Amino acid sequence: MTSTPIPPAQEAMARASDDFPRTASVLSRVWAVAAKDAAQELRRRIALTSVFFFAATALTLVSYAVGPTGVPPDARAAVLAALLWIILFFSAATGLPRAFVREEETGTALALRKTVSAPVLLAGKALFNYCLFLAIAAVVVPGFAILLDWTMASPGALVLVLLLAGLGLAVVSTFLSALVARASQRSVLFIVISFPLLVPLLLSAIQATLEASRGALGATVLQVLVAYDGASACAAYLLIGAAWDE
Repeated sequence: MTSTPIPPAQEAMARASDDFPRTASVLSRVWAVAAKDAAQELRRRIALTSVFFFAATALTLVSYAVGPTGVPPDARAAVLAALLWIILFFSAATGLPRAFVREEETGTALALRKTVSAPVLLAGKALFNYCLFLAIAAVVVPGFAILLDWTMASPGALVLVLLLAGLGLAVVSTFLSALVARASQRSVLFIVISFPLLVPLLLSAIQATLEASRGALGATVLQVLVAYDGASACAAYLLIGAAWDE
């Protein structure tokens, strides 16, 4: 007696239904890692406070040095776009690189290696760092606009730039944190490695911010940001096992 063959459509649906619990499990683990990092940082409030204190200090000093009239009108837009990303980058750099270093310092790295796969751990920590960057941007950008009398012709385009550039910054910083977590000179090594990797992202973000301030955000710079995000995410996914587990 021959069995009735299963139609391809039903077979595909069956495979999708089998994969769904696994996908939901992976997403729940990613969220659990991000929530763990958030809980740790909230308990150690001094770390989060230092990030926002640095942002406020840098913003105050820049506004005092540059001010609404401290830059020639023809160069003002370009200078302010660069200054904004300098503040955002260095503010984020006080917190983002600690993603994996924190685990080595608190002695939880071995337990995480035993319970969570490296790609899931990377995704969870990158998610937390991404949220941290967006929180920093939510504080810095309005203050920057007010203190330096910065007008934005296309606020929606600026939000898009922050979302895209922030994602690349979070992913690369999180991966590099895993790479230098067990090094003796972590801070110096992170700066040396991150500089060539993040400069293309920051230059593209500055150009995109300049275009957004003028109300004409081009497709080319957006394609560069999207391509950078995709390439950095794929590279981090493929290399995180060697960087963290070994």
